[in-house]
Amino acid sequence: MKKSLDEVIDSILANVYPLFEEHPELKKLLRDMSLAVCADSGSISPEQELFPSLLAQKGIGLFEANFNAILGQVQSLDPAFKIACGAGCSYCCSSHITVTPQEGFHIGLHLAATRSADEFTELAEQCLAIAAGLESATLEEYAKNYFQPCPFLKADKCSIYEVRPVLARNWISTDVEACRKSFDSKNKISVPQNSLIMVQKDLIYAGQAAYLAGFNIDGNICSFMPLMAQIMTDFEGTYAKWLSGEKLAGQM
Repeated sequence: MKKSLDEVIDSILANVYPLFEEHPELKKLLRDMSLAVCADSGSISPEQELFPSLLAQKGIGLFEANFNAILGQVQSLDPAFKIACGAGCSYCCSSHITVTPQEGFHIGLHLAATRSADEFTELAEQCLAIAAGLESATLEEYAKNYFQPCPFLKADKCSIYEVRPVLARNWISTDVEACRKSFDSKNKISVPQNSLIMVQKDLIYAGQAAYLAGFNIDGNICSFMPLMAQIMTDFEGTYAKWLSGEKLAGQM
């Protein structure tokens, strides 16, 4: 049976709602913001050329607007709140991350347009090698034990910065020393976060997944490396599977 928009959104935000258990008004705000993302995605359809890139770009734009608005509110209440992230700081780039399918296709198209055939093949092989860890582990185990540099990290800088996933945009810190300690512990030590800022990615995930559900397309997030390995070795086949409603590699 087809799920309603609220059901799709609530299933994705289920891990977020407990953070705001004492503030039901915030839970309603998060659902409403996700519904707004869903509505704002309505100008894009699977019939359009470059559909996944258009949807990914729409998600990035909505995320940036929401993120900056919430960050401004947080800083108005706490002027000392400053983001410590900067070029060359890559402590978080060895962590497991998730992406939406549309983000994966968007990155794949970007790489095909900006890399030589040899560079593309080398990156695809690196993604395949990292994704191979999922063959002998559950997705939960793979994500929990994941710790290795992203193949798109070059000289401590993101080589796909302009098309980096929403999660990477949302992964911020106010304390570089905390990031270093987390890195040295292989992510066993968590970096303190502001919950209201860090859930902004989830609103994009939920809203666009609800929108895609209307086309019977699975918009749930995927483990980054398994998805990129699949996309970069068989873009057309993977895209056809996605549009037909099939789950993709590493999809949750």
